[in-house]
Amino acid sequence: MIILAADTSNSTCCAGVYRDGDELAFELSLEKRTHSETFMPLVERVVEKSGITYGYIDAIDVTVGPGSFTGIRIGLSAVKGMAYAVPCPLIPVSSTKALAGSSEVAEGDPSETLFVPSFDARNNRVFASVVKASDLTAVVEEGAFDAEDLAERIKELKRRRKVIVLGNGADTIRDAAQGRFEAEYAPGAVILPRGIYNASRGTDPVGAEACSA
Repeated sequence: MIILAADTSNSTCCAGVYRDGDELAFELSLEKRTHSETFMPLVERVVEKSGITYGYIDAIDVTVGPGSFTGIRIGLSAVKGMAYAVPCPLIPVSSTKALAGSSEVAEGDPSETLFVPSFDARNNRVFASVVKASDLTAVVEEGAFDAEDLAERIKELKRRRKVIVLGNGADTIRDAAQGRFEAEYAPGAVILPRGIYNASRGTDPVGAEACSA
């Protein structure tokens, strides 16, 4: 099965092509230009490097937020057009789950580690979830949280488990966590195509008309 995985939900954008789990090609853009300028040329390059053509794509994994409303609209509009043209179904993917799926536990037992993928929502708030690093199962469902409230929930869950806070909301959570719990922080972590693909496994495809921002 050939999957195109794509993300425009935050400041970066990316795409990758996978055949039965094997990565054929991918690209991550850190450019400051808008996704409307960078995304489709990036997808064209990735598909070309993969050696396949659009007609062989079986499904498109696409992040649907939380994140930048404008970025999500750009990405969804683009992939919906591709999905109608190929044609193929879309697989909607949570951006926090995709961020968690883009990360690995370098040391320790993944089954005893919690990922907290997070995006800054300003005013001491974050879009976040808490998932098991071993299988991305949600421990705290994705939502918009006051950082203080989320820190209290993480404190209750931590026990002896390692906590790794990911994404550009990490510094906000770090400030709220002071005196509550210890954690590792990776504010530079971003969504990668492999993470989108990992997060989409087990999710049912939908028609392009069912995905909207």
